[in-house]
Amino acid sequence: MLPEYPNFKLLTLEDKDLLSQNLRLKKRCICELSLANFYTWKEFEKPRFTFIHQNLCVLLSPANESPYFLEPLSQNKLDETIDVCLGHAGRISRASGEILLRLPRKKYQLSPLRNEFDYIYSVKTLAELKGNIFDGKRNHIKRFQNRFPEYEFVTLDASFKNKALELFEKWFSFRKESRYFPKLAHDAQRAALEMAFSHYHELNLLGGALLINKSLKGFIMGSYLNQETISAHFSYADPEIMGTSQILLWEACHKTFSPYVYVNLEQDLGIPGIRRAKLSYHPLKLEKKFEIRPLIS
Repeated sequence: MLPEYPNFKLLTLEDKDLLSQNLRLKKRCICELSLANFYTWKEFEKPRFTFIHQNLCVLLSPANESPYFLEPLSQNKLDETIDVCLGHAGRISRASGEILLRLPRKKYQLSPLRNEFDYIYSVKTLAELKGNIFDGKRNHIKRFQNRFPEYEFVTLDASFKNKALELFEKWFSFRKESRYFPKLAHDAQRAALEMAFSHYHELNLLGGALLINKSLKGFIMGSYLNQETISAHFSYADPEIMGTSQILLWEACHKTFSPYVYVNLEQDLGIPGIRRAKLSYHPLKLEKKFEIRPLIS
């Protein structure tokens, strides 16, 4: 039986078809609204769902912030549904710009969440890297190719799980524990990767692996977001080999992501190095996200 508010159900893989059906009701442009993201991060975010006015609403309780709802997955009695969500959790977060167009501006406090904006790129542009703005990227790729002419880029699958986790540990070890890379971030990312590889086909994931002499030096993994867009959920490259991250994305856009028009490289979380790296690829747009709270009178 489906949970009606105020009852909730913890999201499990048994609910995958139900969630997929409701996700298809929305025009999805933000990474949070992908099937894979709901499940890969479920150990960290503890998603629970309920139905409010026949809208599926997901409540997240991440370890590093207070609980919040994502935007409703359909729009029956939208204002009333939003009000119930706000009454329960006090906020709706990571809301897309699209839903804001349907809300009365004078009724809610709407705040942009810059650290959560998604970076959207043309797959064709990242595959070709034409023009002076990409000189540095092409140089990194050429140096890598000259140094490792035997490298391979192959299809990623669940069989890479153990080697991918080893590479993740190496990647994370090069990040000094700080406000940006605490142990909590390590544990959350590792759990997400384990979930992704353990349910690779169930979550409709696809990706590529970078090999040198059959040894894994990088991998990238994503899933369908909408008819034109793939969302890249994970990308890790060997931090000791210059050019691995550049050639990994370049190869992925040539091969793995080539059926799509756009690639969503997701948010930078306010981490300066990640923000610089994503901006250096000159995104077509930043997909904005917002927080919705009750208007304080």
